[in-house]
Amino acid sequence: MPESTRVVSTRALGPFSVVTLEPSFAPGVPGQFHMLRVAGTSAFLPRPLSAVRAGEHGVEFLCQLSGKALAPLAEVGCAVDVSGPFGCGFDLGSAGERPLLVGGGFGVALLAGVAEALPGARLHAGFRDAGAALACELVPAAEIVTAIAPDRVAPPYADATAVFAAGPTAMMQAVARAASDAGVPSQVALEAPMACGYGACYGCAVRLGGQLVRLCIDGPVVDGALL
Repeated sequence: MPESTRVVSTRALGPFSVVTLEPSFAPGVPGQFHMLRVAGTSAFLPRPLSAVRAGEHGVEFLCQLSGKALAPLAEVGCAVDVSGPFGCGFDLGSAGERPLLVGGGFGVALLAGVAEALPGARLHAGFRDAGAALACELVPAAEIVTAIAPDRVAPPYADATAVFAAGPTAMMQAVARAASDAGVPSQVALEAPMACGYGACYGCAVRLGGQLVRLCIDGPVVDGALL
């Protein structure tokens, strides 16, 4: 059953907004997601969002407040139904001494919790413009290198003990190949449309390792070797 919560605060961050909800639900681990639906709206389906960070004052989500499903989140006090957390998050136990984070666009938000848990992590990220690059403010990495355009990110894979990545599918495929070529294990968070969040609708099915899998159950974080 969904948990009922409310919007505590919102703040703009470039083209995005950081929405903080009352901490009345479990935030999950980095890479997992929740299904959010504003109470009393005509939006039929909830929307999948991953928590950026959680604390005593609330659980933060990065989102774009557009459309009837998410726009109401701009109002403090707005009632929200939250289900989850769902899916598989990042396994941080394999990070090693030199973890490398690679993010693209909106996906950088999924790496905030990873960086918080791994203080020595370095972040390399690509964005479509300088405004979107402000999302890096959410990631407390020891070193942050950004580029305009995700396909221009060229991290030092060979110097890493593990790679944790989140962003557009094409970028994640390139990251997984580069990490594999360097002999470094990778975990990547993939993006896909989700209608239910718990495996009933098969809307998020993707082909991995030669078979179709549901990202809401077997992901969103997967072994980069499967790409």
